[in-house]
Amino acid sequence: MDDAKTLKKVRIYGPDVALIKWGEIDAVEKTYRNRPLLIRLLGIYLTAWEAYIYSKLNGLPGIPRLITKPDPFTLIITYIEGENLRDTSKIPDEQYFTKLAEIIEQIHKRGILHLDLRNRRNYIIDNKGLPYIVDFGSCVYIPWPGFLRDVLAKIDWMGFLKIKYKLTPGLITKEEKYNLNLGKGLSRVWIIGKTPKLLRDISRNLIKMASGQ
Repeated sequence: MDDAKTLKKVRIYGPDVALIKWGEIDAVEKTYRNRPLLIRLLGIYLTAWEAYIYSKLNGLPGIPRLITKPDPFTLIITYIEGENLRDTSKIPDEQYFTKLAEIIEQIHKRGILHLDLRNRRNYIIDNKGLPYIVDFGSCVYIPWPGFLRDVLAKIDWMGFLKIKYKLTPGLITKEEKYNLNLGKGLSRVWIIGKTPKLLRDISRNLIKMASGQ
């Protein structure tokens, strides 16, 4: 782990994310072990939850595989060699989005709702141009079909359409454009869609209070 390479901007309220060697393979380590006590305690829950979600998604194409959870604050997953859609200069093609839609559909069939698919950093395009979805820390698990799962699935699809429209507007169909416009109104009032930012803000404020700032 001495050769670890940071993959994400270090924030006091978030985990360290680094590319490491785990045995003979490249892996991603996500850990809260170096955070203040309050954040470490929160990290125990967050990493346990994300590890549980990866176990539910095991075997699906387009999803990293959980390797191990070496301590209460850490999880290690397989590394996907590629770039996220926020930082890449590559333009995804129609095949990319077709396969990406298939991944999202399979995730939903297993009862997983990602809830942060508006964020381009959560999509990877690998060296072959294939899609991956990462970062399941803010997702929910609803194993039974029903109204709530359907509504949350629509939130995911709106995030997908937002990314597709931003990067490849020429590939958006009339039906997708209609659904995208419909989703914009929903996202303004749906608080769960704001959960990741809300958690970050709460963590930041708790740290300031604890340090007397």
